[in-house]
Amino acid sequence: MSPNARRAVPAAVALLLLVLFWHNHGARHSPYPLVPLDGNDAVGTNGKPPFYPGIAKPPGSNYTRILVVPKTKDEDISWIQIELPELQTAIYEVDKPDAKLQIPKNKGHEAMVYLSFIIDHYDSLPDTIIFVHAHKGAWHNNILLDLDTPTTIKRLRDDRVARQGYMNLRCHHDPGCPDWIHLDRAKVDFDERIKPEEKQFSFELFQEMFPGHRPPPVLSQACCAQLAVSRERVRDNPKALYEHLRSWLLATRLEDKDSGRVFEYMWQYLFTRNAEHCPSINACYCDGYGICFGSAANLDAWLKKLRKRELADEEYDRAKKEGKDLTTMEEINSRRKTLNRELNQEKVEAYKKGDDEMNRALERERLPEYTYT
Repeated sequence: MSPNARRAVPAAVALLLLVLFWHNHGARHSPYPLVPLDGNDAVGTNGKPPFYPGIAKPPGSNYTRILVVPKTKDEDISWIQIELPELQTAIYEVDKPDAKLQIPKNKGHEAMVYLSFIIDHYDSLPDTIIFVHAHKGAWHNNILLDLDTPTTIKRLRDDRVARQGYMNLRCHHDPGCPDWIHLDRAKVDFDERIKPEEKQFSFELFQEMFPGHRPPPVLSQACCAQLAVSRERVRDNPKALYEHLRSWLLATRLEDKDSGRVFEYMWQYLFTRNAEHCPSINACYCDGYGICFGSAANLDAWLKKLRKRELADEEYDRAKKEGKDLTTMEEINSRRKTLNRELNQEKVEAYKKGDDEMNRALERERLPEYTYT
C-alpha cells in the first residue's frame, strides 16, 4: 500500500464513524421523516417572486369550488345545507371513528384536515378550495360581511383567489398583522396574554417544517386559519411537502392547540413563500368580496365611524344603567341612529360599487408581471 493510500484509510474511517454517529444520535432529534423538498430556498431568491401570480378566467366565467370543513360531533353545520345547498363539500368529522372522510389522527385542530384533504385529492382538485371552521358566525369573520361564514363564502371572488393563489378569508389585520410572530425573540419578552403561541416558534421549528429553507425572523398574517387557495397554487408545492408537514404534525410533541396555532401562522408561507402576508384591507374587501369604498382612506373612515357608533352604544347602555334622565337618553340615542343610518347607507353603496369589475380593479393590488424562464 502506498503512503498516500495508508493516510487515506484513517480519514475514510473517521468519515464513516461521523456518518454513523449522526444517524444513530443526531437523527433521533428529528421525529419526522426527512425528505428532500423541491421548492424555493427563501423569499425572492435571485430576484424572482416566491410564486408566479395566477391568471384569472375571463370575467363572468364559472369556477369549480369545494368547501372543506372539520367538525366535531357537537358542532352544527346545518347552515351549509340551508344556505349553500349547491356547493360541493368535504366534511371531516374528526371525532367519529367511522366517518366517511378519515384523518390519521385528530391533532392540530383544522391543520390535520386541511393537509389530509390536499394529500388525498392532490390530483383531482377544483379551481378553488375553501377551508373554513364549522361555525356559522365568529368574531374573526369580517364585519362588512356581518361576521357570517355563508355570506363570506357566497361573496368570495374566485378570480382574486386565482390571481393571488392564496387568500386569507379575514380582511382585518388585527390580530396577526403586521410584525407578529418573532422567531428570534427572547423568552423574557413573550406576551403570554396577546400571543401565547409565539413561544412555540423558533428557527429550529421552522427548519423542521421546511427543511432547506432559510427561516425568516418574523411570521405574520391575519388570524384565524380560514383560507382559500387555487388549484394551481396547491400544486406549486410538491405533494411530498404536504405529506412531510402532516408527518411533522403527527410526530410533534406540541400540544394540540399549540401545533394548530403554529400552522395558523405558517399557511401564508406554505402558499405564498412570503413570511409576512398582510394585504391591504380595502383590496381584500373590494377585490375579494366585491365591497368597494373607493380607497383605503374611505374604508378607514367607515371603520372609524363604526367605532363611534359602538362607543355611542356603550354610552347609551351605561346611561341606562345609571338611570340618566330622558333628555340625555334621547340625545345619545339620536346620535346612535344617525351614525347607524350613515353606516348602512355607505355599506349599501359599497356593495353596489363592488358589482362593477372596473371598481374592483381600481382597488386591486398591482401584481408583478413575470415571464417564465
